[in-house]
Amino acid sequence: MSGGITRPGPFALLSAVAAAGLLRLAGVKPVAPPEPDHGPHNPEGFEDEDVDVRRTAFVVAGLAGSVAVAIAAVGLMMHLFGVWHVGGTPPLTPQQTAKVQPPPPNLQGAPYEDLARQEARERAQLTTYAPLPDGHARIPVARAMQLIAGTSLDSPALDPSAVDPLPPAGGAPAQ
Repeated sequence: MSGGITRPGPFALLSAVAAAGLLRLAGVKPVAPPEPDHGPHNPEGFEDEDVDVRRTAFVVAGLAGSVAVAIAAVGLMMHLFGVWHVGGTPPLTPQQTAKVQPPPPNLQGAPYEDLARQEARERAQLTTYAPLPDGHARIPVARAMQLIAGTSLDSPALDPSAVDPLPPAGGAPAQ
């Protein structure tokens, strides 16, 4: 084997558990950790002096000064770049500076009259006779219901398979 690390088996902790059990049966108690030394000047473990206010004030003032310098630098750069950018552009024409009024929204002027016209148009399609462009005729729904009401839906007049098929092309007899 090469000098690699081997994995412990499932019973690797068995010997440690047995040793701990024997020590407990023998009455041996574990040694308690030592108390931490708080030092002669601070028996409770707290700081014995306050924060240095002067140093804290200098740090805060330094941070505020750094932020102010950064803001001033950004403002100066924006001003300089803006002047350079505007200086190279031509002046705006009167057409570009004219105030543009957008058109008003396209609303219906008389929606109730429009609805009445649409309903009249649809009612006329359902209740009047008229020729259609494909050669058929439109009849009123009530008349169509009267015509179809007395006929069976299984009648040969309505069954497309009851119609004789067309003879084959070329005049050959159908088989």
